[in-house]
Amino acid sequence: TERQLLSAFERCGIRKVEPLGEPFDPNFHRVMLEVENTGKAAGTVVQVLQAGYVIHDRLLREALVGVAKGEGGTAGQNINTTG
Repeated sequence: TERQLLSAFERCGIRKVEPLGEPFDPNFHRVMLEVENTGKAAGTVVQVLQAGYVIHDRLLREALVGVAKGEGGTAGQNINTTG
């Protein structure tokens, strides 16, 4: 069923966004939590809680993600956990 749904979405130009391993992008992701001791660079998406969707290049729903936490605190100025 999911495969058929994603196929129908693709025909309409809707694409699923699953940013695991990518740098945090506030235009497409919402940080829900920071994860310590991941071995990844600060601000890297290490967990996808809910996939996002775009139609062509326009955001329909942002992906809810967990990012790697830097040793000194928040990974950077761009991370906004309030949405």
